[in-house]
Amino acid sequence: MTDEQIIDQLKIKPSDKVLDVGGSTKQHDLIEVDTIVDIVPPEKAPYWPTKLKARNFIQLDICQNTLPVKDKSFDVCLCTHVLEDLYNPFLIITEMSRVAKRGCIITPSRGKDMEFSKLDLTDWLTGFRRQPGLSHHYWFVENNNNSLVFTPKVYPILYTSEFSITAWLGPQECVYFWNNTIKYTLNFPLESQKIVSDYRRFVNANKTKIRKSPVIFYFDNPVNYLKETVKFMLRRGNGFKYK
Repeated sequence: MTDEQIIDQLKIKPSDKVLDVGGSTKQHDLIEVDTIVDIVPPEKAPYWPTKLKARNFIQLDICQNTLPVKDKSFDVCLCTHVLEDLYNPFLIITEMSRVAKRGCIITPSRGKDMEFSKLDLTDWLTGFRRQPGLSHHYWFVENNNNSLVFTPKVYPILYTSEFSITAWLGPQECVYFWNNTIKYTLNFPLESQKIVSDYRRFVNANKTKIRKSPVIFYFDNPVNYLKETVKFMLRRGNGFKYK
């Protein structure tokens, strides 16, 4: 979702005081942010350090600490591509509801985060191993009737042939707008079979948006290995640009 769409949906005015939770790595260009809260400042963000664009920065572990601001002291709160990264996203959800009047939460869609990465020997972040979505994500997030649903992302289940999703054709992001209070539920059954059943339910409900491929020891097409080996020998690819 673009900044223009967020501004239009939330009706953000120049006078609105905006809080960005977890926004150090990717700051907003068109939205004037008053305060960013993150565990690292933008200039020390891994991989893509940038100058702080907001007026203020609060360094905080949002998994463990409450926000040091008063109730409803912000007009708007933005939290984009953050909650799925947190082992405990529920404290900051409560805090965002407390300190802001309205806001927007964006995460990868559940289907996108189940899609296996393509083979890329020159990407040092993934290397030889293909993976479902991004490996540091803890949760699948869905917007169900204007309530966020959090389901644990269990990698041993995803690394089975049943869930070898090679392409997701549905929405790339889960987008949730809220007023006054963030509504959410935790879909976390204790029995592993119930989690598997939930994964199957999602796949069956989205058959037209999913492309799957049979898996044999997670080897890719031999042609892809040949192409990637040539790239690797020529030292071309994303990994070789990393500094």
